[in-house]
Amino acid sequence: MTNIRQSQSKVDLLLCRGHASRLLLLCAFAGIFARVAPAAVLDPRTIQSATLHNGLRLVVCEEVDASVVSVEVIVRAGAAHEPPGQEGIAHLLEHVLWASGGTDDPRRRIEAIGGVVNGGTLRDYTRFYATVPAGHLHLAVGALADLVLGDSSDGAAILRESAVIQQESLGRRDQLRAILNQLAFEEVYGSDHPYRHSIDGSAQALATVGPTKLSLFQQTWYVPNNTAVVVVGDVDFDEVHAAVEGEFGHLVPSPLPTPFHQPLPRPATGRECVVTTKARDAYVMAAFVGPAAFERREVCASDLLATLLAHGPTGSLVEELVGNRGIATSAGIDFLTQRHRSLFGVWAVCDADDISAVKEGIRNELRRLAEDAIPPARFAAAKRLLSSGYAFANETPADRAATLAFYEAVDIYRSAGQYLPRVSLLGPSDVQEAASWYAGDPVWVVLTPKVAEQ
Repeated sequence: MTNIRQSQSKVDLLLCRGHASRLLLLCAFAGIFARVAPAAVLDPRTIQSATLHNGLRLVVCEEVDASVVSVEVIVRAGAAHEPPGQEGIAHLLEHVLWASGGTDDPRRRIEAIGGVVNGGTLRDYTRFYATVPAGHLHLAVGALADLVLGDSSDGAAILRESAVIQQESLGRRDQLRAILNQLAFEEVYGSDHPYRHSIDGSAQALATVGPTKLSLFQQTWYVPNNTAVVVVGDVDFDEVHAAVEGEFGHLVPSPLPTPFHQPLPRPATGRECVVTTKARDAYVMAAFVGPAAFERREVCASDLLATLLAHGPTGSLVEELVGNRGIATSAGIDFLTQRHRSLFGVWAVCDADDISAVKEGIRNELRRLAEDAIPPARFAAAKRLLSSGYAFANETPADRAATLAFYEAVDIYRSAGQYLPRVSLLGPSDVQEAASWYAGDPVWVVLTPKVAEQ
């Protein structure tokens, strides 16, 4: 996933409030049928960038025919940047800023003109974003600036939003796919890497966060040299530059803390984690260490491998486990590209009696793609499907703003426009090499039904 890529089965790791967000489904395989992708998605000729005097990054995509303007403000601080013992503070800060609008609520300003606004937290960054009718650029930039730079010291708001997050987390306890994914992160990343922590954090950690700690986190990370503004729509670059300068130009840059994680080796050491649940089915994942955002060719190759394995009923993994052998009810790939090396998870849902057979089936499919020649027609079809999925996920100005913001957060925004050209250059050997990374001994994560007492 070169970008936030999410397969048909990908767990949505961006936590948003309100209505369901379309989120950066940059590899939204579900429901995408073969259609020819446009010659250029996020054409670099339409995109300009600048760095303000205080280090804030600005990316603008001018689309004169657009009827709306989409604005994203990203801060490169998410769950991976939280101090030990304060897991969940990044998500909590986003909640508090979102809910602390006061009498002149920035959200209401956007909604009053027919716009939409939302926010979300990932491991690598936090985003606040809005789409408004064309002609309201200044209102959108100003409202989002007020959200991002808002007051985080309201003790009552901190207690209230902490309780909201805990309720949200409780509501996800029955989402077994999400539980499987989080357990895989914990097992693959171990105790020392910040990617292992869930975005929600824990009730115990959040209980220790008060105004002082939350404000310190904001002051540390919400600085201009760690922030980017992305704008897509019927705008002029100079106008956007002036608007962003007016809202953010007064901010003073500050040195950022040294990253406190160690690079993750590949492959991870094979082992198994088994957890019993009250569900009727078993959930099985073979978890591996995938590429980081800067490993761009490897990311594209892993995306194409995921397409070959799990794109709908025609993916070889789905076809074999679900269609031919009938030992699984569903199967897919979890792969979310991140700034550092990412989780690549191959999963299936099955009967508890078929766990061993499903494991062997996953191993065999990965081994087969690593060793056997991929038929040219099938390889070409997979590239078309992947390219179409990327084009589909970038249909609207809001989609394109989200994609550019994602890349600016985890890599560089130019990678958004370079993704399809990179995919087009891939050959079968590139996918076989990617499959070989995942053909070894994985970290197995299994959710198995609890045996009923007799």
